[in-house]
Amino acid sequence: MHKSQLRVLLAVNLRLLNPQLTDRLRKKGASGTALSKKLMRQFYLNALMFLGIYGLTMVAFDFSKLPGMFTFYVALFILLGISQSISGIYNVFFAGNDLAEYLPLPFRNQEIFMSKILVVIFNTVPFTIPLLLIFIMTATRAGIFVLLGFVMAILMYGLILSLLLCLCALIVFGLTKLKVFRTHQKMVMNIMLGLNAVLVLVGLYFMNRGSSSDTGTQIDRTVIPPLLPIFKVFTTPLTIVSLLTWGSLIVALLILLALTSRFVLAHLVDQLTQVNTALVATSQRRHVRQHNLNQLLRTYQFQLLKDPSLALQLFTNSILLPLILVGTVVFSGTAPNFSRLSLNWIGVWFVSGMAGAIVNVNQTSLVGNVISLDKMNFDFVSALPIPMSRYLRQKFHLGYWFQVMINTVMALVVGIAGRAPLALDLALILGVALGTYLAAQHYFRRDYQLRMTNWTNVTQLFNRGGGNLGLMLNLLVCSIVGALTIVIYSVLINLFAVAAMLINIIVLVGIGLVSGGLIWHYRKTFWQPLD
Repeated sequence: MHKSQLRVLLAVNLRLLNPQLTDRLRKKGASGTALSKKLMRQFYLNALMFLGIYGLTMVAFDFSKLPGMFTFYVALFILLGISQSISGIYNVFFAGNDLAEYLPLPFRNQEIFMSKILVVIFNTVPFTIPLLLIFIMTATRAGIFVLLGFVMAILMYGLILSLLLCLCALIVFGLTKLKVFRTHQKMVMNIMLGLNAVLVLVGLYFMNRGSSSDTGTQIDRTVIPPLLPIFKVFTTPLTIVSLLTWGSLIVALLILLALTSRFVLAHLVDQLTQVNTALVATSQRRHVRQHNLNQLLRTYQFQLLKDPSLALQLFTNSILLPLILVGTVVFSGTAPNFSRLSLNWIGVWFVSGMAGAIVNVNQTSLVGNVISLDKMNFDFVSALPIPMSRYLRQKFHLGYWFQVMINTVMALVVGIAGRAPLALDLALILGVALGTYLAAQHYFRRDYQLRMTNWTNVTQLFNRGGGNLGLMLNLLVCSIVGALTIVIYSVLINLFAVAAMLINIIVLVGIGLVSGGLIWHYRKTFWQPLD
């Protein structure tokens, strides 16, 4: 394999993955190797940001004494890795449909595959990098020499990530050999990604059902047996079990690499060509007969949501990650009991609903990308005698109701698991509805201002603006501000219980004024110009 050709292919895929960031860096004078290095630096920053956010929640655990907690978090991030790997492989190899650009060029299958799989790795690493931190913390606290612990952690992380990528590549490319996949590609991918989503949810459910045990200083979870040998590797590295674990993982990786080379690399061009040709032919045979304009537009809007990579990304970012954060607290056996809270806390719950909704609505939400999903069709619709405000309002309502349903379900999970009174649950849901509406207005307008019509991968839409780094910083800031607001509000209600209703009225009036001002601002600066 020629390293120079691989570097060229990797540089091309990096630029295609985030064209807006590429354009911004080019305007600043970056080009060639310097541009590639800055794009790579963006991935490093994303991984560090994700590691910092999740690391804060795990640093308090002594994993060397908590095998159940160790296996729980390892299983959690392995599930996330599988989810991201499957969607990444489909997006990069199939959804982009850029193979025709490579065919006239002197590149081998191995070089095309490696350049694309490296991009998949860059997208998968931020979701699995906490595994590396878990391994390092476990090894060092088990008394293993720090440098040796780091080396062991890096090797184990590399083995697990390689196993996941090879396994997912075999699954996705294996499906392409089926005739039903070539004729119904999107349907098959939707089914597979749906099963993958169910796998993640079922896995989380059973992991959280495990009973807790007290180790003396911290409460541990039930051990997940298949992952216990990995725990032994970092606590008792010289035992037979640990050595056999290393050997088994290496042998399994070699077998998967051989299978990948035999069934994926050897027929890469043929598979991609057949799949992409079938996809184009299928799309050309589709005709939709609608006579009512509203019904036609509504049908068109829902057709945009059938892209499997979009569906999985929406599931991961809008449902799975919040569910993990909520589920680990609510279903861990240590969930708080709110049944004795009085109506004095109704304002706190309303504000909590707003804060949670604002955190959960971001640039990866449907409402923040629904305009750009039109691609080139947006310019076509703009030329039609259809009021643009009417068309965009329909899009906004689709994105808003989709997101508000997700956030409401999350709120109900918290309320029911915490056994909160019905009045507080209703306040929480109303706060969710208002917070979602305000955040949706912001990200919908942002999508209009940064709309992209030539994207080939939905991750390009998510990376607009500040990219993943901006997303993480925004998430971190909103979470901190929301948490501080809730804590301060709760302290006031607790200290001045006699004046709680007065405090609630003042806060709710303030929220009403601010919300009304924001809605008026968006109407004046965005909606009215469209009218």
